[in-house]
Amino acid sequence: MHLLAALTAGLTVYLVAAAVLGVRPGLLRHRRSGSSLRGRGAVWLAQAGVTLSVGRFVAVCAFGGLAAGVVVGVLVGVAPLGVVAGLAVGWAPATVLSKRRAASVRARTEAWPDALRDLAGHLRSATSVHGAMVELGRSGPVALREPFVRYAALAQALDPAAALEVVRSELADPVSDRVIEVLLVALDQGSSIVIDVLGEMAVATTADLRLLEEITTAQLETKVEAWSATALPFVVLALLCVSTPGYRDFYGSVAGWMVVGVGLGLCALGLVVITRLGRIPEERRVLVQEPVG
Repeated sequence: MHLLAALTAGLTVYLVAAAVLGVRPGLLRHRRSGSSLRGRGAVWLAQAGVTLSVGRFVAVCAFGGLAAGVVVGVLVGVAPLGVVAGLAVGWAPATVLSKRRAASVRARTEAWPDALRDLAGHLRSATSVHGAMVELGRSGPVALREPFVRYAALAQALDPAAALEVVRSELADPVSDRVIEVLLVALDQGSSIVIDVLGEMAVATTADLRLLEEITTAQLETKVEAWSATALPFVVLALLCVSTPGYRDFYGSVAGWMVVGVGLGLCALGLVVITRLGRIPEERRVLVQEPVG
């Protein structure tokens, strides 16, 4: 029975990980190489503002989950609830970073319409393409200043096109890819042919952001209810086990392991289904070669 509970816990982590990271379980997709997964994980962590390697991040999550599981298991006196707490705490950093990454990408995307108008304005005033990008690092939208400050520094050691490619790899999102592709054309062919394109991209990006805001707002209540429905049964069960010896004795037994394991698996499955149904598809980076994964 302990083996069944362990397998259920492992399956729970796997399904929740697949839901948060947006990948399909292994039976439904082609196998991906370890190096590809590490590459994608490194980009994901960088976008979330984390400097740890993928291996160290996983180790930190595992250690935190193990420590929380032991503490809760000892305090409550029920080992299955310790497992649940360990899984929740172990996965919490990935959830938090997922939100941080989404907020970071969203901030840059929201900044691009104003940045595009700034670039077009500088180009109309006969500023060079390079000068317009340097100026964007000085007075452009805050979310995009740092990348273009790095561009200005890199352009002194590299040529502007190479510096832009470095910035593109750091930003690593589809909207930035499109803008930088246009700027690369402007560096090569001249600014006059891209001024109107930049204005049209600003209008299209603004419309996309407005639609995304409407969808996100409509989904908020459902997401809160889903997470509450997943967590509350285990919180109530922990309180019952602390206050009532009968509950504590039952859920510390083999039958209790089975009940908690099945309940955890069903809650995780329901959360995965709701998350997948409500996931807003992410635009793929078609202008660059993404790490497969």
